[in-house]
Amino acid sequence: MTRSTRPVLDTAESREEESQVLRRTTPPRARISSTPGGMTSHERLEQKLKLGQKLLNELPASNEHARLLSIAVMRRDEALLDGVLAALGREI
Repeated sequence: MTRSTRPVLDTAESREEESQVLRRTTPPRARISSTPGGMTSHERLEQKLKLGQKLLNELPASNEHARLLSIAVMRRDEALLDGVLAALGREI
């Protein structure tokens, strides 16, 4: 048995339809914030970094969380920063 293949129709009309679809653009999305007050994710991270730096200045170097907090601030690692801040009882 041989497989039947579909004929390829290459007409100017079909190319025009395809190009019209490609030319469509979507409107820019509205800025969505998951936090109260309408902060963007960047603003939220900056606020956490400021709090982390403030806590680093207050914590003794021997504190077990100070090293992790220092790494989180240096790397701008929001997940690690959230964890350390939560462990210290200082959530934003």
